[in-house]
Amino acid sequence: MKIVIVGAGGIGGWLGARLAAGGQRVAFLVHGATLEALRAGGLTLLERTGGPPGKVASRIEAPVVDADPARLLDALGGTPDIVLVTTKVDAVAALADPLRALTGVVSTQNGLTAPGLLADAVGAEHVLPGVARVYASVVRRGTIAVLGTSGSLAVGEWGGTDSVRVRALVDALNAAGIRGWVPDSIWAELWRKAAFVVPQGGLGALTDAPVGRLRTQLRDAYTAAVEEVVSVGQALGHRLATPKAPDPVAAVLAMADAQPPDATASMQRDLAAGAPSELDAQVGAVVRAGDGADVPTPVLDLVAAVLGPREAAARARAGTATTRP
Repeated sequence: MKIVIVGAGGIGGWLGARLAAGGQRVAFLVHGATLEALRAGGLTLLERTGGPPGKVASRIEAPVVDADPARLLDALGGTPDIVLVTTKVDAVAALADPLRALTGVVSTQNGLTAPGLLADAVGAEHVLPGVARVYASVVRRGTIAVLGTSGSLAVGEWGGTDSVRVRALVDALNAAGIRGWVPDSIWAELWRKAAFVVPQGGLGALTDAPVGRLRTQLRDAYTAAVEEVVSVGQALGHRLATPKAPDPVAAVLAMADAQPPDATASMQRDLAAGAPSELDAQVGAVVRAGDGADVPTPVLDLVAAVLGPREAAARARAGTATTRP
């Protein structure tokens, strides 16, 4: 497959390095310092389950990169079969022009808003909602570290069905050592992911705690936040229970218990660094959905209220605004 990856941060670097190692033709739409770093030093994926410095899991010596979409497609050899959008939610709206004519555009962001923003930009018929699960972080531009050896990406058509393009991507992911799969409902899967990552990122940022502390010292508050996300999702008609996990809250807690104790969410790391984060796209989106469904979310209300000023200050420093659907 010919695959364009928009961004080369934690998720984009992980997907691109793995897919290239699996034999796919991969190109990165990037700009600025990331573009220069990839041109100068290539892309390295480190596996750090045993701690830093980690071992090299994949390496692209001379990745296909450009900031100009037309030049990138020329270098790729034509129109891509799939585009994986891995940038922050705030960047999605600006991608309308380069993505509008392309066939399958996959969202990978945490939270609930990215598929809708992409649909506004390029049309819902082009959007394949995706749910990525991996602990990936940027060591420095061009070097990505992951915890664990695989990770997963669930993907589906907007209407919830399978398709030839979805199946081709799933096959490419599995060939690359990433678990690719098609859930019964991609929208329910988005809410299942939100039930895990929103409480972890929000409470983790609020308390400066990795998942190891959230699941032990702060387990009651963490459980309450998970229950809030699950309750909102179910009130909106999404069936979060599965035959293997009939209790969605217990499933999230079991997943948290299985994570490396020092793991943190990307939103939490951004807030800790004083950078703009996806606080509104994650915590804010659940709070607003809860208000609309008349489901109380007191823990997440508190998270949003306390972290909101920090987020606003970070955006003021960076000169960016919050993007809402």
